Amino acid sequence: MYLYCYARSSKAKNTGDKLLNQAEGEWIDGIEPFVSNYKASVKRADGAIVLILPQEACIKLLLEELVPADVGYPIINITPDGKYAGILKSSGYNAYQILEKISSITGATKLSSEDDRKDFAPDLMRTVMAYHMKADNEDLLKEISDYIAAGGSVDIYSDLTIDMSEPVLDTLSYKPYIFNPSQKKELAQAYVSACEEDKYVVFITCGILPEVSSKGKVLVLTPRLVVVGLEVSSRADAEYSTKVCHNTLIKYGVNPDSVVTVAVSALAKDSDTVEAIAEDLGCFVTSFDSRLLKAVKVPLNGAFNLDKQGSEFCTAAACLASDNGRIIVRKAGEVNSITMTVAQKRGPVLLTD
Repeated sequence: MYLYCYARSSKAKNTGDKLLNQAEGEWIDGIEPFVSNYKASVKRADGAIVLILPQEACIKLLLEELVPADVGYPIINITPDGKYAGILKSSGYNAYQILEKISSITGATKLSSEDDRKDFAPDLMRTVMAYHMKADNEDLLKEISDYIAAGGSVDIYSDLTIDMSEPVLDTLSYKPYIFNPSQKKELAQAYVSACEEDKYVVFITCGILPEVSSKGKVLVLTPRLVVVGLEVSSRADAEYSTKVCHNTLIKYGVNPDSVVTVAVSALAKDSDTVEAIAEDLGCFVTSFDSRLLKAVKVPLNGAFNLDKQGSEFCTAAACLASDNGRIIVRKAGEVNSITMTVAQKRGPVLLTD
């Protein structure tokens, strides 16, 4: 380990000298120069900042200097008399191991342990159940969920809006990387790269990720947030229309497992085609009165000739069922089977509650 020690009083400096006599490290003259000088340098994997100060002084430094600077090191506090030591900011995988070594050298009583995170760790399984997420690997889901509950931290990648009830605490367990819906290529690249690493990573998306030879410890969760608005032709064949719906979703990069409901007019609700599509997607059917669908002001689409755009029942149904969510696909399909509009439900995914 390599320690960057900071102290003010003679008593605190004596504690720091005792520590540096048995560990690699150096004294730093102040927090602000340390941030500016070391933030841009190569970060040592075994490095840590050691503040040999009263706890109230450390907290003030954290709030006003270190947190805004986003220092990538663990921050450990030792009381000036060397009696107590604890972690103020955990970073990386070895903060508690460094604390253990510091305590063994100074004889300080540890105020932090790896078990501490269990008291505020989020429940991944609860989120999966709340959004009816499908896991591509149930065993890995259980493994990662147990790892988080035990105090572990995982990277979260998503092209959805992710919210946390208490971000300051929750980001100790989840490190989110959020992409815009238009960044499909970037999300795919991140997925391929993550599959090559040997660490737990979770992807939450309604989209389709690329095929890889080995997925490592990467878990893909597909929440049911997608609505399919349908118009059914009088000549539609149920089996053929089901294939058209499935293939259209795949064509536009939408995972069929993400569909939560098929939205139609009340007249089409009992159609064999609608029932077959809903059964194939494993979702339920939502229906709306035709008068309500006609009254919906669907979003303008520049690709349409307003004089010839025709029926927009599928778009109106998708807008209603998704609470005017983001339209992913508009009026696709085939004339003699089904016309479909695909929308994503409005609102964020609440990762923690």
